[in-house]
Amino acid sequence: MAGRLEGKKALIYGGGTGIGHAIATAMAKEGAATFISGRRTEVLKEAAGRLARIGKAGWAAGDATSVDDVQRVTAEAKRFMGGLDTLVISAGASGRTPIFDTDPAEFQRIVDNTLRPVFLAVRFASPHLLAARAASVTAISSTYGLVGQRERVAYCGGKAGVIGMVKSMALDFADKGVRVNAMCPGYVETPLTLQVAQAEADPEATIAAKRMMHPIPRAGRLEEMGELAVYLASDLAAFVTGQAIAIDGGYSAR
Repeated sequence: MAGRLEGKKALIYGGGTGIGHAIATAMAKEGAATFISGRRTEVLKEAAGRLARIGKAGWAAGDATSVDDVQRVTAEAKRFMGGLDTLVISAGASGRTPIFDTDPAEFQRIVDNTLRPVFLAVRFASPHLLAARAASVTAISSTYGLVGQRERVAYCGGKAGVIGMVKSMALDFADKGVRVNAMCPGYVETPLTLQVAQAEADPEATIAAKRMMHPIPRAGRLEEMGELAVYLASDLAAFVTGQAIAIDGGYSAR
């Protein structure tokens, strides 16, 4: 069924690469206007060029942890699309953080880059989402926001925090026509996850183990992430809010 997001206006943070770009692409194919943001100008230009071959697409570089940048990006997105009714936040940071020896600055880096983008993006988009009367927010959490993992105290804490924020915001918006949900992917091979694996002693073995960690024994696919995001933004999900939806091959069911 095509055209599920016809007329929607979507701002996607982290839309230049990985899961964020897969979501932007899936939304564009379903008829949404898209506006992507991220830190790297050249990456965004190229990604927006691909999206523009599908439909209306714009971009603006910015730091999703910066108040000034998020305010500017939100205003540019609203102006470019003529409104804003769909918000996706696919931003964060990861790294090995065992509780025994992690530098507090590294813990803070990961938490700040995981939680602040969700708060700031929704905070400054909220007037436009409310004005749209029927709007949605999707924050990308992780299966590690649902379950624990060794040596990932910062990442697990940050992603669990995203879920808590989603549930709270969903209640704030529930009677105002705006829905807020979280997606919780398992292992999906993206530039970020592959970069993290390179820091391990045996990167190839790490990647192979991650692929096989799910009861469905493979990595998640980017198009699968896009499909779930399209559903959550569509009118078919009009009764879905405050949820943390695992898309992890059964990992969190153990």
